[in-house]
Amino acid sequence: MPPPPPRVSEHEVVVQDLDPRHDGVRIAQLSDIHVGNMTPASHVRAAVDAANAQKPDLIVMTGDYVCWRRHEAELAGEQLAGLSAPRVLAVLGNHDYFTWGSGVAAALERNGYEVLRNKTTIAQINGAPLALVGVDDPVTRHDDLDAAFKGSEKLAKIVLCHAPDRAPRLAQRGADLVLSGHTHGGQIYIKGITDRLMKKVGLRFRRGMYPLGKTTLYVTPGVGFSGITHRHGEGTAAEVALLTLRAA
Repeated sequence: MPPPPPRVSEHEVVVQDLDPRHDGVRIAQLSDIHVGNMTPASHVRAAVDAANAQKPDLIVMTGDYVCWRRHEAELAGEQLAGLSAPRVLAVLGNHDYFTWGSGVAAALERNGYEVLRNKTTIAQINGAPLALVGVDDPVTRHDDLDAAFKGSEKLAKIVLCHAPDRAPRLAQRGADLVLSGHTHGGQIYIKGITDRLMKKVGLRFRRGMYPLGKTTLYVTPGVGFSGITHRHGEGTAAEVALLTLRAA
């Protein structure tokens, strides 16, 4: 039996320093695709269709497109093709580097997607600039915050970073919204037990919205499967997140 298709999870995020022209900007987020034997291609394509159906201003992807095998880099490019938005941006995750980081990046770029490796890009939306900051994967120590935030000064900052536990440091750098994945919401969530196990390995943010001063962190449980082809428990359902920015 195939897994349930990813659902769309909608959220509004108040950004204190947001340009009023960006009020209502819609960002679709996909993460933790994990193409290959664990995640059916039809499941990935359902996520692509769900993201496109929202007609977002931006589509962002926050890492782990593959599992463990080099040939999955090409699969990721093929299965994630066709994302439709004025800009599609991505950062890499730990599985991408465990497998073939440059190959995964190249496969995404062949689709016209922008892979941000410790880099800021500016999106002009409704005539106003918005900083999109891409932080390379912290788990494999590829992150460089000085390089990533260069050029984002004096603008509202949407930060893409695979690992949510880097968010407190990103908040110190002036991030307004941090979008992460990595945890799968625990994938198999048993109240009390999963939380305790995650904390033992240093994972403090399981899924959902977390206020960090003026910064908001959103952790999506993502799309695909790792380890086992099953998700179970509160907050683990596969999703495409849709975040609408609101001016304070």
